[in-house]
Amino acid sequence: MEFFEAIGWIGNVVLSIGVIPQVWKTWRTHDVKSFSWSFLLMWAGGVFLTFIYIAHDNLAKGVFQWPLWLNYLVNILGTAFLVYAKIKYSGRESSIQE
Repeated sequence: MEFFEAIGWIGNVVLSIGVIPQVWKTWRTHDVKSFSWSFLLMWAGGVFLTFIYIAHDNLAKGVFQWPLWLNYLVNILGTAFLVYAKIKYSGRESSIQE
């Protein structure tokens, strides 16, 4: 593995796992008060559209940037859960404390 590929993997793994603590906390507490719809929808849209761009580019060139795929797939799943949680748990008081 070359130096810059290693940097790419490290950076994208860090970005990928960055969403996990928020997903875990939201799953446990059902607390979504701090998420604004504008943030969630812009984040989800940006992650999804960037993934489409990367996938199209990689498929066209036949060269796959797996660190980016990992990052964006994990973030798409995490963000999708947060949007789902915002819909499901909005308007409720959290019955589970941190």
